[in-house]
Amino acid sequence: MCSLCRSSLIQSHMKAFLIQSFILACLVVYAPVLFSQQSSVDLTTPLSVDPNVRIGKLDNGLAYYIRKNAKPEKRLEMRLVVNAGSILENDDQQGLAHFMEHMNFNGTRTFPKNELIDFLQKTGVRFGADINAYTSFDETVYMLQLPTDDTVLVDKGYRVLEDWAHFALLDGKEIDKERGIITEEWRLGLGAQDRMMKKFFPVIFQGSKYAERVPIGKIEVIQNFDHKVLRDFYRDWYRPDLQAVVVVGDLDPDQAEAKIKAHFAHLKNPENEKVRESFTLPDNTDPLIAVTTDKEATNNMVIVFYKH
Repeated sequence: MCSLCRSSLIQSHMKAFLIQSFILACLVVYAPVLFSQQSSVDLTTPLSVDPNVRIGKLDNGLAYYIRKNAKPEKRLEMRLVVNAGSILENDDQQGLAHFMEHMNFNGTRTFPKNELIDFLQKTGVRFGADINAYTSFDETVYMLQLPTDDTVLVDKGYRVLEDWAHFALLDGKEIDKERGIITEEWRLGLGAQDRMMKKFFPVIFQGSKYAERVPIGKIEVIQNFDHKVLRDFYRDWYRPDLQAVVVVGDLDPDQAEAKIKAHFAHLKNPENEKVRESFTLPDNTDPLIAVTTDKEATNNMVIVFYKH
């Protein structure tokens, strides 16, 4: 979910569905040709990892991925990936994975209140274009793009990722202020697509917890949850062994690795940490079919999904 652009969650889901459907259609058309040409390929052989990607893991479990990519010049892409999304929410936390994403822009240890956004805007980073984030069912991802010719700014970039990973302030007043913003985001997502989605998601995700954990959550939870409930979610799931740092761009891999170790090696996992359960979709023999209509729908669409 885009925190800063306030884009519609429903539109994001629909776009993803369309892209996936297009890819599947291409596979159906071209797969026979590809397989006939590559009949000698052993399909049981695991794909090899790009040798240019440096992969490591810190003692606290945090993984990192570094790749030098000189084009475009003097640009750097940084991401904090958290292996936690709406699927991990308790019943009284529905919508709080996405809410937590918003709160990471509303005050951290190094950048209280709106100082993070103020700092980045003053250094030329575009609000919403170069810095962004999204929340999905299974993960939350924070993205930051920076110029590498400003070493001070790059150093601050690692600090931003560190704060996002472990040092959100979650001030009560800021939490209450954000309720209205999330409510407006929820309201903007209402309409024909939302109404139809609520009909076909239970079919697509039949028999799975995914059917009950749409990232935008429940408005009654968003408007009324106790501050501690959000802080509990942050403590339970924003921890090093469920996080990864990705740094790609015009960089020195040795320097990037040293920076990651300096900023993330000291982070600690909580005591009696909760098990990060994995959720699946049950198999089905007969096709699952959902037909939805709405008087305000503006187009017709047919989507085919293959579970894998």
